[in-house]
Amino acid sequence: MAKIAIISPSSQLTVVVESLLVERDLPVILAQASEATAVIIARRLIENGIEILISRGKTAELLRESVQIPVIEIRHTFLDCFNAYQKARSYADNVAFLATSQAYVKVLSKALPFLKGASICTIDPFDKTESISSVFEQLSKNNINVVIGGLSLQNLAITYGMHYVMSEADPDSIDDAMSEALHFLKIESDKQRKNLELKKRYEMIDAILNCVSEGLLSIDAKLKITNINAFATRYLTPVESGEEISHPILRNYFSNVLQSGQTISGVLIETGRYSLSVNISPVMLHDSIVGAVASIQNQSEIKKIEQKMRLRHSETHIADKTFKDIIGNSPALLSAKHLAEKYAGVESTVMIEGETGTGKELFAQSIHNASARSSGPFVAINCASFAASVIESELFGYVKGAFTGALQEGKVGVFELAHGGTIFLDEISELSIDIQLKLLRTLQERKIIRIGDNKIIPVDIRIITASNKNLVRLIEQGKFREDFYYRICVLRLALPSLQQRQADIPSLVMHLLRVLGHGDLSISNVVLHKLSQREWPGNIRQLSNIVERLIVVAENNIVDEAMLDDVLADVAPVLISNDYQPDSNREFPDEKHLLMNALKQVRGNRQQAAKLLGISGTTLWRKIKKYQDSDPTFFETLKYREYDALS
Repeated sequence: MAKIAIISPSSQLTVVVESLLVERDLPVILAQASEATAVIIARRLIENGIEILISRGKTAELLRESVQIPVIEIRHTFLDCFNAYQKARSYADNVAFLATSQAYVKVLSKALPFLKGASICTIDPFDKTESISSVFEQLSKNNINVVIGGLSLQNLAITYGMHYVMSEADPDSIDDAMSEALHFLKIESDKQRKNLELKKRYEMIDAILNCVSEGLLSIDAKLKITNINAFATRYLTPVESGEEISHPILRNYFSNVLQSGQTISGVLIETGRYSLSVNISPVMLHDSIVGAVASIQNQSEIKKIEQKMRLRHSETHIADKTFKDIIGNSPALLSAKHLAEKYAGVESTVMIEGETGTGKELFAQSIHNASARSSGPFVAINCASFAASVIESELFGYVKGAFTGALQEGKVGVFELAHGGTIFLDEISELSIDIQLKLLRTLQERKIIRIGDNKIIPVDIRIITASNKNLVRLIEQGKFREDFYYRICVLRLALPSLQQRQADIPSLVMHLLRVLGHGDLSISNVVLHKLSQREWPGNIRQLSNIVERLIVVAENNIVDEAMLDDVLADVAPVLISNDYQPDSNREFPDEKHLLMNALKQVRGNRQQAAKLLGISGTTLWRKIKKYQDSDPTFFETLKYREYDALS
């Protein structure tokens, strides 16, 4: 698209310009117009995208006064004055140049000594007709018969009987004007491009300043604001870019930074509406402080962000069990369930005691979901699943570089993950004395410190603990802190063993069948009765394993007594004792022998052994470790290479 237009005031000029445009193959618009119509045409051209105009003489002067874009003049030269003079002298000796522009007057004044018999007559073609006519009348009185001028005065000169010679432009002058226009266009284009780049840069900076969730502002060495985003404007209203910092405390902090060159971090400022945390750093240029930049955070917003981050981390920690999922109507179970429902209505710490497989986590989840914290996270951790050197980092988390092997980005501990909800610490008896002491402080203050950090993090949590060991006996043995026990055992919930709720076994069996996707399996009352009369040291977990085996061996979707006898024949007659013994000191005989037999049957596979024994994999590992520590030859007696991995 053409950006340059030439407005020619004469037909002779138009012819020369057309020739040059063809020769140079330039995208330039050419229009011929008198001084009277030049401005109208120029404005139309500008509306259509023209950025530079070229014209001559009075027309060029007029355009400069009337439009807001550059106007380049095709300059008068000595050569075009001399050529016109030579043509005029062919008609008469006395010649007058009609000079309609100051530029033309200047050139003619310099050329006049070489133009014998020539004179200069200054005339404004836009004067009143009477004034212009008086000029021609005076020329006639002076015996001037030939005049040289532009298109606008041609008709009037002929009226007075004068020969009229059109002033012709020097082609080189036209060529120079077009070259100048092209150069000017390039400069303007570069300027527009730089302005656009600068505008984009400022827009980018502005977008960056306003996309962050904190206030940002910068000042110069005179404490005047140079940049400020929307958040900072809101916090420090009224304040705008270009103004001086008015808040006295903030102004004082900025002054200190400008003078000292030292960064200020985490200072608190009250504005009346907001409590702000401010960080200020100096801006250096060639070792000189030229200003400072500040980040401003609203304390309430910081708390909201922390809550969102904690919630994001805890999205996968959800309790999906409720009291409706606790199956059974035996008096022992209903009593425990009723007490747990009461506990759900308060915030106190709960200790759940019971043998392995009695449903301690099921009760913990149910308490959480029936409490005011049901919308918060439920974070469960088995304290026996981690080595003593690892459990602290799991509980409290750590910062980047806290210790060798730490994750590059650090780690959030379970107490932070449970913020706003419930944390369930299973097998609490397995915690070392040192960790118990640290947990005691956390329970008292509801605050934690990540490993490798000095920042105190408040946590809003409810704590539920569980144990399958007699903690009072452990206190007597010096293996459990008494003060810690009383802190976690504010509310005590003892879960009955399956032996204490045999009446629930039929309904539990049918429930387990439905959970395992075999609710249509037919089991006779004889089978259910036989299952109810059997001892279940592994409690519901052991019962679940037996039900799963019955599903596998069932013929035509039916389980009869013979099938049950076959399944029970593969089960050790007496299983491993649970460590939790709240009501008696009973010990199941020859625990080590049973453990070895189970491992032999499954050729050292821990998962299968745990399933066979009706206990958890964690409990099995703990038993194995106990015997291995006391008897290094424990696994050698089994004579299976697979057992080596267990040690």
